[in-house]
Amino acid sequence: MLRSVSKSYESGRGATLALDDVSLVVGRAQFVTIIGPSGCGKSTLLRIAAGLVRADSGEVSIFGEDPRVACANKHIGFVPQSPALLPWRTVLENVRLPLQVNRRATRGAPGDAGGLRDPADILAAFGLGEVLDKRPAQLSGGMQQRVAIARAFVFDPAVLLMDEPFSALDELTREVIRYELLDLWSTRRTTVLFVTHSVPEAVALSDAVVVMSPQPGRVSALVPVEIPRPRGELVELTEDFRAIERRVRLELRTAAGSGGRAPGRGEQ
Repeated sequence: MLRSVSKSYESGRGATLALDDVSLVVGRAQFVTIIGPSGCGKSTLLRIAAGLVRADSGEVSIFGEDPRVACANKHIGFVPQSPALLPWRTVLENVRLPLQVNRRATRGAPGDAGGLRDPADILAAFGLGEVLDKRPAQLSGGMQQRVAIARAFVFDPAVLLMDEPFSALDELTREVIRYELLDLWSTRRTTVLFVTHSVPEAVALSDAVVVMSPQPGRVSALVPVEIPRPRGELVELTEDFRAIERRVRLELRTAAGSGGRAPGRGEQ
């Protein structure tokens, strides 16, 4: 997907290197999480994969497509930190919106049948079947984020890019939503590239965890998560889970250098 990608930004102090020679391959149907300290380029990497930002050098493809072409064809779904729902539209209308403004977009993943997904069915999978006619202001923060995720699934994208979508939620709510996300993901196995600062969240969701070094961002380690699926909430109590969590924390400390501190449980 990404090969030797570098990106710098100009500022009053000159050029700042955000990403340096980043290579990452995410296989079809994999759930891969990127974790690292603030400022290491995680969100920049996601925006490059989405075709929203051009890399200075390197190659980027979405299963053979240029990211901007894949984005235009709705082969990429993007979930930002903020739900960004239209306040005057109902829940169902917000999720239907991409279908109304992208009537000619190609459905499904490149190379397979794919297909449009019914907005009401997706909302029901996230426990929102009873609030289809409500407006965002009538929903909790957690419910609003569920709507935003449902909206990203509506075109059944080849790749779903998620930029810390649970960061504004309390820990109990985000635990519930992360397993709802896994349940919905398991019905289609969309390829997911997910960004978080939470080590337990990364391990619970992923097939592999990519550890990034501090600025400039580089891939410091790739930690496989060899825990059988499906995974329920009790998986976090198992010894396998704790062993992988410890390894990710050690890799974060190594990436940060001597004296570096990895995020604690539940830290954002």
